[in-house]
Amino acid sequence: MTTSITNLNKTTYQFIYIVILFLTVLSGCKKSSQKPDYPIGSNEHINTWILDSLKRYYYWNDQLPANPNLSLAPKDFFNSIRNSSDRFSYITIPNDPATAIPGNRNFGFDYTVVSDQNSSKAIGIIKVVLNDSPASRAGLKRGDYISKINGKTITVDNAQVLQTEILTSDHFSLGLAELKNNIWTDARTVQLNKSIILDQREISKVIESDGKKIGYLYFLDFNGGLASSLTAAFSNFKSESIAELILDLRYNAGGQVAEAAGLCAMIAKNVSFNKPFIIYKGNKNGGTKTESIGTAATFDGTLNFNAILQQNLGLSRVYILSTAATASASEVMINNLKPFIQVILIGEKTRGKDEASFRIFDARSPKQVNWEIHPIVYKLFNAQGIGGYSTGIAPDIKVNEMDNLPLLQPGDTADPMVRAAIAAITGKAIKTSTVINNVLTNSFQPDRVLMDSRTVSAQQSIVITHQLR
Repeated sequence: MTTSITNLNKTTYQFIYIVILFLTVLSGCKKSSQKPDYPIGSNEHINTWILDSLKRYYYWNDQLPANPNLSLAPKDFFNSIRNSSDRFSYITIPNDPATAIPGNRNFGFDYTVVSDQNSSKAIGIIKVVLNDSPASRAGLKRGDYISKINGKTITVDNAQVLQTEILTSDHFSLGLAELKNNIWTDARTVQLNKSIILDQREISKVIESDGKKIGYLYFLDFNGGLASSLTAAFSNFKSESIAELILDLRYNAGGQVAEAAGLCAMIAKNVSFNKPFIIYKGNKNGGTKTESIGTAATFDGTLNFNAILQQNLGLSRVYILSTAATASASEVMINNLKPFIQVILIGEKTRGKDEASFRIFDARSPKQVNWEIHPIVYKLFNAQGIGGYSTGIAPDIKVNEMDNLPLLQPGDTADPMVRAAIAAITGKAIKTSTVINNVLTNSFQPDRVLMDSRTVSAQQSIVITHQLR
């Protein structure tokens, strides 16, 4: 996720852009008596530009090494000077696949690999299948089991290695398995090729339980325009007079703070344009900045604040579902709603990205450096000054969705996380069946997670260019 310049006010953005432009032009036009004039395009020239940028904007700028090795390749140089506490900053060349952050999204699915506490078996479990993707066209669905990748059986020892094969490939094969009578058998093999995948539609519904109407909303990213696209769902929630809301962010790795603010404005009671929403704390150059919910929500220009207020549900609490893949803007939703209303977090501890970054690029003409850097520049806090969740936000109600297999579709009331939310809302425990879809729940008992592609993606791509992951 990326907290980007989009999350600052427009005056600040313009100032930052002007400063970056000034610095880059200055570095190209003015010789320093203390710095060699390196040839344009050389590692030394590129790395000097990187270092100068970080010295001004990087959150840990006062801890940069005094004499780094400028001769390294730019990506190696960036990683060599990156602070040991920094998990999310990255560097890339736009439209260059060789420098891109790898992930499973271009194949259209995410999965987790778990070991069985009753045996030495390891198995992959598909968690997310994107619509109109190579995975969906191959017939994959949430809850499917993976036994092989590229013909190699998944084991406790090779799970991460096989995931690396996926990340570094344009195509690969998955061997699917079935569990029948406590015996794993091979089902079929599918071939997947990398593809461009469009943004995914949300899933929304109204659940009725114990006389209560409960809204349910699931989406994967806080991409630009999300809040506006959700006005129809919230209009339906309002017309149905829902009393409670379940916000399913279990696989949401983040996006734009503007969209998180817009969504908050449609949920919480007593919302007004000027109410403080988020605090950014940077280095001595960046300082501290407080932004209202209205300013944050309208920053990217995709929505009208008064229009989204018309869909405001006026709720006094919200139930949010989370896992270790819940990151960045999702965590902003959780933490920054708390000054407004009660937030009940259900599931697992979140990823722990309490930081924001923005994109720094060479604005000179002609451009001398093709690399773009996405450094962490701010720590994030809510309107009450509460933040510091770098180790994740702990749930109020602990639920592991892997305890009940197979995984069910988002919004299914038998899903353990949805079921826990409904139970918390109604105050009545919901009995669970010992058999789900003819698969005994105790025939395969996940012991520990060996690899999670969604978590890896959340950890690597959480930065801030146009998003807050």
